[in-house]
Amino acid sequence: MDWTDLAVSIHHWFVTPLAVTAGAFFFALLLAELVVRFTKLPRVAALSLAGVAIGILRNNFDFAHLMPLPSALLEALAMVLLFEVGQRVPLAWIRSNPWILLASVGESVLAFALISSVLVFGFSFSYLDASLVAVICMTSSPIVVMSVSKEFGARGQVSERALLFSTLSSVYAVLIVHFSVSGYLTTTNAHLDIALQPLLQLFGAFLMGTAAAAALRLFAAVTRAQSALLTIGILCGCMGIYAAAPSFGLSPILSALFFGLVLRSTDRSHRLLAYQTSETGVVISLAYFIILGASLAFPDSWDLAAVVAAVIVARLVAKLAGNAVCAIPAALSPLKGTMLGVALAPLSSLALVLADALGNQDALTHAAIVSTCVISVMAIIGPVLTEIALRWARESSRGRK
Repeated sequence: MDWTDLAVSIHHWFVTPLAVTAGAFFFALLLAELVVRFTKLPRVAALSLAGVAIGILRNNFDFAHLMPLPSALLEALAMVLLFEVGQRVPLAWIRSNPWILLASVGESVLAFALISSVLVFGFSFSYLDASLVAVICMTSSPIVVMSVSKEFGARGQVSERALLFSTLSSVYAVLIVHFSVSGYLTTTNAHLDIALQPLLQLFGAFLMGTAAAAALRLFAAVTRAQSALLTIGILCGCMGIYAAAPSFGLSPILSALFFGLVLRSTDRSHRLLAYQTSETGVVISLAYFIILGASLAFPDSWDLAAVVAAVIVARLVAKLAGNAVCAIPAALSPLKGTMLGVALAPLSSLALVLADALGNQDALTHAAIVSTCVISVMAIIGPVLTEIALRWARESSRGRK
């Protein structure tokens, strides 16, 4: 056997999809830890950067294409994390102070108005494209806010409201994007009953989340599940939702969020909240942010980079101003309101899912490309800004967990 045959045999034995995937994740984790150690970045941002490195490898080396990174996997991991988000969202605050809900709506509306105005008057976007980009970019990532808060042990007004506001803005965006896409399909001679789908999706997602919560409570009562067994039950519930929701035309993301929300509101003993600190949850978070980073796409021209930069600046200004103005009625100081606006900087997979929904329509691909690039930049910068806000608000109780 000559050296060429030996090289071919080694390539055949070791360069397999499983081996490449395992090696890539090992490399990503090592790189992320080095970035955290030498730059002091939040681990969320470091994991996303490591994922970006994997994405670059996949685009430039043939062997790296053997590593599967389906978007369905990113959405499935996001569902499990959104379940935990739902368990943590303090909805009781809205009942005690309705101004909090109005403040959430206000900062989202201001972000939408400022972003769409910049695109229409500054870059001659059509009203439809500008509106769709603004709807997606007015959101914040509850997964990133939750992860950064957990990493630094943050608890207080800014961290709790950031999680609440980012969750609410995501729900607003999901409904508005579905309404917009439905309206677009209706005007292009699609079925008229499509226009009713967003409301049906919201109600159906709530019912599915409620059914999953009831099933988990029954499972926990019968098996007296704790720790690992409870985590397995939660994962099975999320995967069941992921499998069943598309068959009913429902959003798996919203269903998983309602799963967590309903479980939080009905679990008065807090026995089912143990998943929040499980090692399985940590592993899922690591995989999620690495795959998210590998899925990001950045501007490939100076013109697109200028549009993305303008959207990012308009978005940050709107969130800072909106939360500062609405702070006092919502029982928050203007300074902490400003910190809340900074903490709401991140974007991640839920916004990417919405951008992909636009990309499925040929006439909306421009809006999808701009939105994806904005999301990619803020997926890296956003966690850093969230950490800064939590430290300035003096809500970070310790170093990295």
